[in-house]
Amino acid sequence: MKLTPTMVATLIGAAFSIGALSSCTSSDQASTINVTESQLENDINTVVKSQNDDRTYRYITLDNGLKVILVSDSKADKSAASMDVHIGHMADPKDREGLTHFLEHMLFLGTDKYPKVGEYSEYLKANGGWSNAGTGQEHTNYFFQVNQDAFEEATDRFAQFFISPSLDKEYVDREKNAVHSEYSMKIKDDARRIREVLKDTTNQDHPSSQFSVGNLDTLADRENDLLIDDLKAQYKKYYSSSRMALSLVGREDLDTLEQWAREKFTAIPNNGSKSTPSKIAPYLPEQLGVNISIVPMKDVRTLTVYFPVPNAGKYLQEKPLNFLVSIVGQEAEGSLFSYLKGKGLIESLSTNAYGPDDFEQFSVTINLTPKGLEQYQDVNEAIFSYFELLKDETKNQSYFNELSAIAKTNFDFQEKVSAANTARFLSTQLQYYKPKNILNADYLYTQYSHKLLLDYLSKLTPENMRQVLVAKGLKTDHVQPEYDTPYAISKLSDKEIARYNNPQVISKLSLPAANPFIATHLALKATETITEHPSVVFEKPGFKFWHKQDTEFNIPKADVYVQIYSDQAGKDVSSRAKNYLYNALLNDSLNEFGYPAKAAGLNYNMWSTASGMGFGVSGYDEKQADLLSTINNRIRNLTIDEAEFILHKNRLIRSWNNAKFERPYSQASSALSQLQYEKAYGKFAMANALTSVTIEELQQYVTDFHQAVEIEILAHGNMLKADSIKLAQTLYSLNMKESTAKSRADKVIYLNKTDHSLTLEIEVDHNDSTIVASYINADSSLENRAKYGLLGSMLNAPFYKQIRTEQQLGYIVSGRNTLLEENPGLSFLIQSPKAGPVELMRRVNQFMADYKGTLSEMTDKEFSEYKQGLIKSILAKHKNLGERTSYYWKEINDQAVNFDSNDKMVAQLSALTKDEMNHFLNTTVFNTQPILVRSFGTAHRNDDYKQSKTDESICRDAACVNNQLTSLTIK
Repeated sequence: MKLTPTMVATLIGAAFSIGALSSCTSSDQASTINVTESQLENDINTVVKSQNDDRTYRYITLDNGLKVILVSDSKADKSAASMDVHIGHMADPKDREGLTHFLEHMLFLGTDKYPKVGEYSEYLKANGGWSNAGTGQEHTNYFFQVNQDAFEEATDRFAQFFISPSLDKEYVDREKNAVHSEYSMKIKDDARRIREVLKDTTNQDHPSSQFSVGNLDTLADRENDLLIDDLKAQYKKYYSSSRMALSLVGREDLDTLEQWAREKFTAIPNNGSKSTPSKIAPYLPEQLGVNISIVPMKDVRTLTVYFPVPNAGKYLQEKPLNFLVSIVGQEAEGSLFSYLKGKGLIESLSTNAYGPDDFEQFSVTINLTPKGLEQYQDVNEAIFSYFELLKDETKNQSYFNELSAIAKTNFDFQEKVSAANTARFLSTQLQYYKPKNILNADYLYTQYSHKLLLDYLSKLTPENMRQVLVAKGLKTDHVQPEYDTPYAISKLSDKEIARYNNPQVISKLSLPAANPFIATHLALKATETITEHPSVVFEKPGFKFWHKQDTEFNIPKADVYVQIYSDQAGKDVSSRAKNYLYNALLNDSLNEFGYPAKAAGLNYNMWSTASGMGFGVSGYDEKQADLLSTINNRIRNLTIDEAEFILHKNRLIRSWNNAKFERPYSQASSALSQLQYEKAYGKFAMANALTSVTIEELQQYVTDFHQAVEIEILAHGNMLKADSIKLAQTLYSLNMKESTAKSRADKVIYLNKTDHSLTLEIEVDHNDSTIVASYINADSSLENRAKYGLLGSMLNAPFYKQIRTEQQLGYIVSGRNTLLEENPGLSFLIQSPKAGPVELMRRVNQFMADYKGTLSEMTDKEFSEYKQGLIKSILAKHKNLGERTSYYWKEINDQAVNFDSNDKMVAQLSALTKDEMNHFLNTTVFNTQPILVRSFGTAHRNDDYKQSKTDESICRDAACVNNQLTSLTIK
């Protein structure tokens, strides 16, 4: 039997909104049980959802034991599915590290039912969709999103991953190159390098110690040990329905979704295997109470202290680790962050708790100043001093109550996210929580336990600590082999341990005061006459305020975005660098005041642009106006502290100089932007420009910045017109009282209008080569943008299949349409450990030549599917308030104030024919010459490299290319 919502609410002891109840079928518990047992079953399987959630849910178990959560969303125009497999790289055989990650790759390369390689991705792309997967320590998650009307067929294709993947030997031999490319691409990434050192300094018998990515060495065929045999054995052993959890999110009703789940996924085999937490100690005694020193590639200084603790997942209502992460990581007055930053020892602080199923690690990560690196023991002592404060039960209870109140409000007014994110989240949650708690598990703070908290605090000791220092110049005596990372590990001295066990009492440290930003008035404003789009409610020279009340999402929230345009922002490289520094100091000055607002769901952010700067506030509207006024007041009246000036100036310079360690494709993309935009400046150039800037010069810059401005503002959400007008008057007075009104400057971009490609060659210290090619057309008409948009949508998947899957040229591969302001075009990007940039460009040209035939031979049905898929993606409904605000804000910034850009684009796309696209490809596209940025990897310094060094048509500085470009002014 099914319970009524009233009965369920009584059973679970709270007046939660109740979704659809679970269906009793032959694969569930029998429906002929007594009322009490049936009520208990429904209590477990009925999903508790937010009062703001209009979707319905059903939990079922298939005949093969597969756990399934179904979500019916009658308003959905995008659907999604996710399969979480409770197996990650910790399940790799000792001599096959990376095998589980490699298996994840292989499932995308054809199935018995759908054998064509790349067909899955091509089908999704043709229907406005995409897919991805990820392998973690204990889980591998596969997911996709697609237009609603293609959901059933996409789901059928997806299901075959887990029933009959091809695991074709030909692609086994090829795809391991893609895994190696992924490894090679990140070989100089400090995050990867540090992670592998931490693994090498753990108990090597614990599976978390294993190298997770894999490369050509770990995935090589060996005598009497073929990779394909190990791959099939891994799949057979672990890819069992008993380890899986599935989510389906679609517009269909629950009965239809259940029918699809049973039809398509019941054939997944069940070998009865289950994931069980490791019983092996993650660390040996000699690996605790230690200092680990690591030398990074980048110029960084970090201190991280890790404390292994029991997994806290079972404490659903107490959340001891969540509590510790929140209270130790907060940044208000009296916090650990505030104290250490005030002492000039740190730049930033963050906390985390993460781990596999058998344990977690509570961590505090700190970016140190040079002084902080010298005095890192003082920093550590302060951490332990703060831990002592957490033994105060009364204050902890108050803070826990705040977390509970904030969490309840956030759950009550939860907004939709994308179908894909919903599906992925639910399939993972289903592995750990009862069906009824998969939505609210993260929001339950209902039972503070001081005893439990003290149990966890008892693990935060120097004897149980792994202290990790990362900085240039540290003494090392080991090298981590896969990433060639120097490190050292040694026991903490008795003196250090005694110091941390008996830290001094620091009077400036205190537990958080009551949060003044917690929203209490959560009612929706009375509905006025609502306009279809934002309208201007306040306007004066140089100042315009747009307003749009929005009741559709039924939440007491609003978004307010403010953009200040000033010609001083990016008129030269020095001004651009000063603008970044100004922005950094503003953020810093607001931190203690604003951190509680962010914690309470009233977020703010600030941004720096080449045309000015901006700020925005999003969240519960009750105290929004005060926060906005405070931020704006600080912008206009910033007092620049000398110590903060030096700290942020040096931090920016160091960060920009570290750009030389970015991945080759990132460096090439940055160089391309500098060629194409008038006010795009290189990071090295900005670092050099900022080096000589004084505090007096920055103060003068701030004054000059505000002398002549244009300001545009959007308020959208739970806000009355009168509230917007009042806010507009306040912000107008703050911004324009001492400023002159001035229209924003035109934008200038640069195009290649020559009859040949223009090539910039850059030096990158990396094994991989890269190319970034941009074909921007001079015709910015809507018709031309529509054609490029459709062409990019059609060639994206086949380009990826050809370059990455078939030719195995690299892990980073992209071919798509792009926009340079309003000018459309195509862009291609490849980073490769296998071929140099000359060969990479030859492969791109060959693909485009072949694509003439692909488009010519495309059936009318296929062409229509691509076109309709793109149209449906453009017309996809906004899922939450923020998405809609972003759309309005983009239209306002683009000065498309009729808010009909999407409708106009759809009209153009609808009229396109295949013949027109063929003509367009053969004329416009092939007559547009690219700007190409490339680099030769150290592995490809061959004849092509030697020839390029003597080729005078190849530029090695931006000025050489710039002299051949044509400028275009955008009004």
